[in-house]
Amino acid sequence: MSSRLPSPATFLSFCAAFAASAAAQSAKPAVPAVPGKEDPVQLAAFDVSADKENNFSLPLDAVATSGSRLGLTSRDLPASISVITQEMMQLRGLRTAVEAVEAAVGMTGGTNFGSIPTYATRGFGGNNVTVMRDGIRQNTASQSSRTVDSFILDRIEVLKGPDGLMFGEGAIGGAVNYISKSPSPVFRGDGLASIGPWGSYRLGLGVGGPLLKSSLNSQPSTSNSVTYRADYSHNRTNGYQERNSQRYDAVALSLAWQASEKFSLTWWGTFLDDWNESYYGNPTIYDGVVNTLVANAQPEVRTFNSATDRMINPRVDPAARRTNYNFFDNYATTENVFNRVRADFRFSPTVELRNESYVATQLLKWKNTESNTWNPVARNITRGGLTLIYRDDVLYGNRLDFTVKKPIAGHANRLLVGAVFERNDQIRGGAAGNQVTAIPAVSLYNPNVGFAPASRFQKTSRIVVETHAFHFQDVFDVTSNFRAVAGVRYDHIALQRDTLANNTTAVPVRFSTFKKGYRTTTGRVGGVWILSKSVNAYASFSRAAEPVSQLVSLNTAQADYSLQKGRQYEAGIKGTFLRGKLDTTFAIFDLLKQDLLTSTLDPVTGLRISQQIGAQKSKGAEFALAVSPGDGWRLEGNVAYTDSQYADFNENLGTGVISRAGRRPSNVPEWIANVFVAKRFANGFALSGGPRWVSDRFGNTNNSVVAEGYVTLDASATYTWHKWHFTLRGRNLLDEEYQSVAGTTLRRLADPRTAEFSTRFSF
Repeated sequence: MSSRLPSPATFLSFCAAFAASAAAQSAKPAVPAVPGKEDPVQLAAFDVSADKENNFSLPLDAVATSGSRLGLTSRDLPASISVITQEMMQLRGLRTAVEAVEAAVGMTGGTNFGSIPTYATRGFGGNNVTVMRDGIRQNTASQSSRTVDSFILDRIEVLKGPDGLMFGEGAIGGAVNYISKSPSPVFRGDGLASIGPWGSYRLGLGVGGPLLKSSLNSQPSTSNSVTYRADYSHNRTNGYQERNSQRYDAVALSLAWQASEKFSLTWWGTFLDDWNESYYGNPTIYDGVVNTLVANAQPEVRTFNSATDRMINPRVDPAARRTNYNFFDNYATTENVFNRVRADFRFSPTVELRNESYVATQLLKWKNTESNTWNPVARNITRGGLTLIYRDDVLYGNRLDFTVKKPIAGHANRLLVGAVFERNDQIRGGAAGNQVTAIPAVSLYNPNVGFAPASRFQKTSRIVVETHAFHFQDVFDVTSNFRAVAGVRYDHIALQRDTLANNTTAVPVRFSTFKKGYRTTTGRVGGVWILSKSVNAYASFSRAAEPVSQLVSLNTAQADYSLQKGRQYEAGIKGTFLRGKLDTTFAIFDLLKQDLLTSTLDPVTGLRISQQIGAQKSKGAEFALAVSPGDGWRLEGNVAYTDSQYADFNENLGTGVISRAGRRPSNVPEWIANVFVAKRFANGFALSGGPRWVSDRFGNTNNSVVAEGYVTLDASATYTWHKWHFTLRGRNLLDEEYQSVAGTTLRRLADPRTAEFSTRFSF
């Protein structure tokens, strides 16, 4: 592990303090272990509700940990949130976190180059959607996010719209939070195995329960004082594309100690290791181009310009559908480790203290040529240069929350005051200086891709980002029918970049380039109207902020720019009807991102300059429902409409600028819809499945490259025997050829029609 890790004394300082407090309380009566307050609320009052809680993405009475740290349920939160549980992932055959997130209302996801997952929602994608593990973001999605097998997760929570209150810098479009499994006081285990085409197979095994039984007093309920959970997953495939092997291994561990009635200590550790050969997409073949900026322009046979041109007859050549143009020895490999320790101390029924200390590391090496584009003149494939990427990150931090539940003037009130400290120490690197990086062009069919030029990695820079944040969150019952929910967060961010080596020289040169600081205030304020015992209406305003570039990539040319601001107005309704058999949500939103960096022309000199005057906006509506009518039937559906466009944005053409006002941002569909139906039969058989529809998207800001909309259909048949479930599942049964992420000159196509066999078991 990197020498830049904090010392054990630093990491466990708060925990030691709490342990001392626990010792002072050891004489008090103890209660059973309460593992992970982040676990979903278990509604076991009647079977319909318990079934919905596990298998639907609308568990309105589950605690929404990604939306509030006050223990509010989804029904009481003035924001849109979806929850995809482990049971739902297994029922639907959602193998990865990306597949799971796409089940939520209004979400699209895909795996970009080098196995980097990316998400989009409400008109914003890429790094505008923050990806976290247990509420902790190591870096932006494009810098640290990796493919994660869904088996090791307890659930995934998806929060829509700006959320600087919960997660600080970023999260203007929304947040995706991977939640780890927690220990259980009851022994239980589960496993899975599946086999599919192209050498694909998947394994998972998990077990948890009491580890150490010791009675703290005469009460039998205190016997399970130490509990645990351990999970392992292995996912491997050769891939549909040639030379696109992928391997993902994960180990997730957790340990909980209920020291006394008032004190508990829980540790989570996740260890990820992956390796893959990268498929960067199929080159888009075209017969010519037309300049969209010139009236009545004639077709030309030349290389496509994304900023100005439209392709004539764009397509993927079927004969080259499985061809990979990357060189033979390409690879991307990472090791990720996440450790988190949480201490919970209850002073009294109304006063609680929670502290979380965490450390996350990432080591990545990446060797590829990352583009292959059609040359209509030479009629071959032009490839990009050699790309070497090296990352060595260490993130550590501490979150401290103090909660008071005490009425004010006879009205119920919950107040949380908290502080966050983080330090992200990041080493970046690439190809060493004076190396040959050019890659020769190849033919479209049967290309001789060759091996990469001789190269070595070199560390080029070190970036340290420190964040100090303070926040409060409060929920106040104004009346018996109206609840006010508010929160404010203040962040102070300090960045320093040191250059470790200059790639143009053989001798490394170390010097400090610049320092940059930001101060920002974000938050959310809203109201919840309790229309009945099971129906709430809400309205809210939220705010977030992010720099003009990822903090790790920020340079001196961008140092004078302020943070970009995001704000959202949202209103909606959440309710349960038909005696608990139907849950539904409806939301409308208005989201605006301001201070985008855009190119303009100086009115005096005519020179091109950059100014923060750009804006991107989106408006839309989202509807979701989940129905359990009985007799083994289950139905879930959602639909989202988004009108997204640039309100004021200019693109740099090199020789001038062009306005993109009114154009739709890349990779943003207007419509997304999902339907899932399941039916259990008395003889142990079950059928399930449903379609997914995504409308057209654009692959460029010129809106001249169109990724056509698509409909996919998945279905499965399952037989249950005792605690075993045997499933035959078909994916993309309509055999749609589509792009999960819209490209410009490359189309990264999803897999064609497939079938797989799997088994799940529990013990």
